[in-house]
Amino acid sequence: MDERLATFLTDLARGETLAGADLARAQRRTAWVAEATEPQREELLATLAAGSAPLSPQADQLLTTALAQVVREGRRPPDASLVSRLYRQLGADSHARGQLLAWLAAQGASDDLAGYVQLLTADPPSDDQDVVQALAPLFRRGRLEAAGKLFPSLFDALCHPQLAAPVLDLANFLTRSGQASRHPAADRSPQLIALLGQVSQSLGRLEEQPDDNLSPTDLSRLVAASVALAVSLCDALALIGDKGAIGKLRQALEIGHRRLRTEAAAALARLGDETGTSELIQLAKEPVARLRVLAYAGELGIRDRIEPQFQTPAAEAEAELAVYLAEPTQFGIPPAAIELFDERTQYWPGYTEPVDCFLFRYTYAVTVAGVGERSLSNIGIAGPTTHALLADLADLPPADIYAAYAGWQAEHEEIKEYDVARLSKTEKLEAERLARRLHDAGHQAIEPQLMGYFFGSRALAARTELQGIAGVAIADNADICFFPVRNARRPLGARECYAIYKGRQLLATFNRPAT
Repeated sequence: MDERLATFLTDLARGETLAGADLARAQRRTAWVAEATEPQREELLATLAAGSAPLSPQADQLLTTALAQVVREGRRPPDASLVSRLYRQLGADSHARGQLLAWLAAQGASDDLAGYVQLLTADPPSDDQDVVQALAPLFRRGRLEAAGKLFPSLFDALCHPQLAAPVLDLANFLTRSGQASRHPAADRSPQLIALLGQVSQSLGRLEEQPDDNLSPTDLSRLVAASVALAVSLCDALALIGDKGAIGKLRQALEIGHRRLRTEAAAALARLGDETGTSELIQLAKEPVARLRVLAYAGELGIRDRIEPQFQTPAAEAEAELAVYLAEPTQFGIPPAAIELFDERTQYWPGYTEPVDCFLFRYTYAVTVAGVGERSLSNIGIAGPTTHALLADLADLPPADIYAAYAGWQAEHEEIKEYDVARLSKTEKLEAERLARRLHDAGHQAIEPQLMGYFFGSRALAARTELQGIAGVAIADNADICFFPVRNARRPLGARECYAIYKGRQLLATFNRPAT
C-alpha cells in the first residue's frame, strides 16, 4: 500500500483524537488524494466501503475535503459501484456523501449518472448544503446529454423537501441554456400547477396565522423552503408555457413575500397576462425586488414602462444594499426603511477609474423583550462594494464612513493586522513603544488590541481613555487619532477604527488632487 494512502487511512481511523494543529496537518495531507493514481483511489474507496462503522465527525471532515479536491481536479471515479457502496456505508449524517454524488455527476458518463440518480432519489443527503454540492456539477453549459440521462427519473426526488426546488432549478437551467429542447417537466405541468397551488395556500396560511408549535428559526426555515419551491415552480411553468398555470400564478401573486411575488409576476408576464406585467412594474418600487424586476423587464421589453427614478444608479445601489441586508447571513429580511445618506464619485481601492459610491441609512423595527418595539439604524455602502458593518457609524462624517468601508475591503500583501497576543517579542516591544506615545499624549487605561502594518509603517490600536472619555486610539510614528465611544450598545471597536485609519490614507492617496 502506498505510504500516503496508508497515512490518510490512519488519519481517518484516528479522527476522533484529532484536534487543533494535528487536525490542521491532517487536513493538509488530504491534498494527496487529488494527485493519487486511479488504482490508489480505487483502493481507498474499497477500503472505506468495506468498513463497518460510520466515520467520526473529524474523519468525515477530512474525507469531505479530500473528495472536494478530487471533484475540482475533474478526476473520474475509478469504479462507480464502489462510490455507491461507500455512499451507503457513510450514513445519513455524513457530509462526504454530497461530494461523492458530485464526483459521479462531474463526468456525466451514462453508468455514473444512472447510479447518481438512484442514490439521490432513494437516499438523498439531509443537509441542504450537501444537496447543493451534489447538484453543482450539473449546472454547467455544454452538458447537452445530461437532460436525457437525468430526466424523467430525477423527478422521483421531488418527494424529498430538500431536493424539490434544486431539481426543478436544474430542469429550468437545462431548458434556459438550450441543453434541453423541451422542458423536462413539460409532461408534468398539471402536477406542477397543483403543487404551486398547495404551496401558495400553505404560505398564505402561515402569513395569516403562524404555527405556534414552531420556533422562530424553524418557521423561518419552513417559509424559506416553501418560497424556494414556489419560485422554482413559477419559473418552470413559465418555461413550459402552459397558460393553464395562470390561475395558480395569480394565487402566488397574493403572497406577501416579495421574491415570490416577483417570480409569479414575471411568469404571468411571460405567459402574456397583463396582471403580471402590471405587478412587475409596481414591484420596481420595492428596493429588495428592484434588481430582479429590472432584469425581467429588460427580457420582456417593458423596461420603458418602469418609472425612471427606479432605474438610476442610486436606485440600483439602494437595491443592492437591500438585497444584501435581506440575506440569511445578515438580517434575513429587508429593512423597513432605506434612504440615501451620501453619494460621490471617487477613486476606490481595486478600481482604475472613479466609481459612484453611495451611503444609505437603513432602519429596522426590533422588538425587545420587556421593552417593546425599538428601531435599529445604521449606514451601509453600495457601489464599489456592498456591505454593512455592525458597529454604529451614524455619528461619523460621510468621509470617515467611506474610509471605514475602504479600509475594511482593502486587501494587499503589505496591509496586515494582528492581535497583540500573537506578536513576536520584537513586535511586542514596538507595541509597548507606541503605547508609551499614547501615555505621553495624555491617554490612560491603555489596553493594546492590535498592531497594523500598512506599507512599511506600523500603528497600534488600543482601547484608552482621554480626558475621562473612553474610546479607541490609533498611534503610529507620526500621529495619534482618537475615536470616542458614541454608542454604548454598538461602539466602534479596534478593527473598525483601524479600518477608518487605513481607509483615510487609501482614499486620500487615490483621490489626491492633480498637481
